[in-house]
Amino acid sequence: MSGSPSTIRVAIIGGSIASAALLRGLLRHSHIVADIYESQPSFKAEGHIVTLAAVAEEILLKLDPSLDDCLCRAEAAYTTTDTRIASGPYAGQLVESPSVQDYKERMVDPQRLLDELLRGMPPRMIHANSRISSITEISPGGGVMLNFVGGAQKKYDLVVGADGVHGITREFVLDPNDPALKPQHTGVWRLPIKVPYKKAVEAMGPEFLDPQRPCQTSWIGDGTYLQHDYMGAEKDVHITAYAIQNETPQESWASLLTPEEFGAAFANIPLPVCRGMINLIQSLYTVQITGYSYMQHKPARTYVTKNAALIDDAAHSALAVRGVNVLVGLEEAYILSMLLSRATSKAAIPAALQAYDQVCRPRAEEVGRHTIQCGLVIIGRDQEVGLDPYLIGPRLQYHWHVLKDTKVEAQQAAAIQIMDQLLMQH
Repeated sequence: MSGSPSTIRVAIIGGSIASAALLRGLLRHSHIVADIYESQPSFKAEGHIVTLAAVAEEILLKLDPSLDDCLCRAEAAYTTTDTRIASGPYAGQLVESPSVQDYKERMVDPQRLLDELLRGMPPRMIHANSRISSITEISPGGGVMLNFVGGAQKKYDLVVGADGVHGITREFVLDPNDPALKPQHTGVWRLPIKVPYKKAVEAMGPEFLDPQRPCQTSWIGDGTYLQHDYMGAEKDVHITAYAIQNETPQESWASLLTPEEFGAAFANIPLPVCRGMINLIQSLYTVQITGYSYMQHKPARTYVTKNAALIDDAAHSALAVRGVNVLVGLEEAYILSMLLSRATSKAAIPAALQAYDQVCRPRAEEVGRHTIQCGLVIIGRDQEVGLDPYLIGPRLQYHWHVLKDTKVEAQQAAAIQIMDQLLMQH
């Protein structure tokens, strides 16, 4: 490809880890000018601890080599990952899953990682507390207009949506009547808390909270799942409880439970360490407990238009299995930034976006399918393996291979080939 690149103006909507990584990748290319917008007063990463496989760190370095020590600055900790049975005849038994141990992983606070990704970025490009009311296409191939609450407008050649299932960019890319636009409740809710180390040890016991050993431990129950993450050095312990909603799921973002209803969901779990986690949650919420509903999108027919693209959980459902969401979001950020770096003119943007869609959407859909199946296993509802640790291990190994085995170099080569073919046709 030849010729001097013309300036391409990119708006990134949503302040996620993937969107911040995309910004870092785009700013390495002199012909791209980018801004990132967040509707909240500050850039905040939702959720608790995330785990990052070594390949995720490799992708960060591909996006921006200056991120070589960002995980160290974010105080990420190498971790062991154990899965155990919480209820039934095998209660307490370790699930042997070699594939999980094969991946060298680090735990990191998502907020600390997001802060490091945004560190050093020009302040003029970072826009918190910026609420966008609508996105309009100026003309076919003529860019987009962001319309802000209050009446301000700003024109861009391309908008990238990373604003999640609540955001407006998915509706812009799809049709307002598209059945894939509205997420559906999966019937599973989650509740995360964070407690001081000493308080957690008092409630859960010291066996799984060695002060010198960062660990992530999961407990599979009958329709429930408990996880505690500990990054060592007497840091706070992050606990997350998951359960299947017994009643028919409503189209609601949350399930409201009394402490008694919450306790009943975990009544068949006898282990003291798990009872300790339940008691900690009930001690914090004495009147009402809010379980956040897991919402799931139907697969979208496309992630792009001629001047817009979706990444992360604006493109697909949250892939909520041990850091998979972050990994796939980083893959998408890298492929998109790499393709846009090769766009020598605004006329090349549609080809770059089509190549991104043809490579990244099938990957995300495959991961989504395995995430759903893996989710059934870890919540004890896979009918073939149930709560048998000898069957769960191989099943997790099968799904884990697909979820974590990214092939970003092959994705990159395929995307470049598709983009070049599309440009030759025009």
